[in-house]
Amino acid sequence: MSQQHKEMKSVKVHSKILNLDYTVFIQDETCPSQQRCHIMTVHDVGCDYTSFQHLVSCPEMAELKNRIIWIHVNLPGQEPNAADLERSYPTVQELAQELILVLNHLNLHEVTVLGEGAGANIAARFAMQYPNRCLGVALVHPTGATASFFQVFKEKINHLLEPARSHHMAEGDEAFLLWHRYGQSNMENQLVQSNIKEFQDKLYHNRNAKNLSLFIESFFNRTNINERLCELHADVLIVVGKKASAEEECKKFYRALYDTRRDDMKKLTNSALLEIDDVADVIGEAPDKIALALQFFLQGIGLLPAMPMKKELPGLGRMSKRFSMDEANRLNH
Repeated sequence: MSQQHKEMKSVKVHSKILNLDYTVFIQDETCPSQQRCHIMTVHDVGCDYTSFQHLVSCPEMAELKNRIIWIHVNLPGQEPNAADLERSYPTVQELAQELILVLNHLNLHEVTVLGEGAGANIAARFAMQYPNRCLGVALVHPTGATASFFQVFKEKINHLLEPARSHHMAEGDEAFLLWHRYGQSNMENQLVQSNIKEFQDKLYHNRNAKNLSLFIESFFNRTNINERLCELHADVLIVVGKKASAEEECKKFYRALYDTRRDDMKKLTNSALLEIDDVADVIGEAPDKIALALQFFLQGIGLLPAMPMKKELPGLGRMSKRFSMDEANRLNH
């Protein structure tokens, strides 16, 4: 998965409220003659901006890369080789609220936001907080409900038994991150094996384990936004791998969103769910599906109209177009 990348411009955006910095990388390989738009990315726990940098640099993303300026956000303390944070970690709501500083710093009025996992939760909160600054939101494996009591309790016990240190990853954190990202992946698949090895190498050599542990705890302590999705007015794309650990939670998120939009056909049509067969880590395993889904979505909200559509994407809108109330109700049981 490792690739050569064009050097990117980076800026630090300081939050006075949090007294922390967001490190932002601008990936701009657009063609001046093409119509362009901006996408802000928000990474998952255990990752940093490079997960989206790798995705954008895949050959399957070439057409989009030529037309999109990517704003990759490193959440505070999660950048490679970060120093220890000397304060408690912000809540995911606080992280979302302060993302507006990135847009203000770059003089951008509106963006589309792409988030994965914990980053998808933060992206959804950002879109709810700033509806006039968000054109649309693409969510990979979003979870809107609170973490289970067992999950929170287990994390607290793990931290009591083995507190995380800057350069020492707690076994409980590593086990959670591997399950969170790779779920029921086929571990005999060579691509999956390569992606897991690269992920573990970064965990042990690039991540500040103490800061990461604080971010995990913040994510576990998230409040429920499924019951507030009536406040999410932007168009939404939800992407989930059928082998992902969060598959059922993603469907519950979609069901909650559906309930707020079922009487508005336009909003419902522009609220697509893409389920990808046989994968857990959709960004690492299915960049072709992500590329097509993003193109469908962006053109659906009026961006990149001149970009030719090459083929259909099986599975996109499957639940959006044929999501009966019986099916919706089954997701609650």
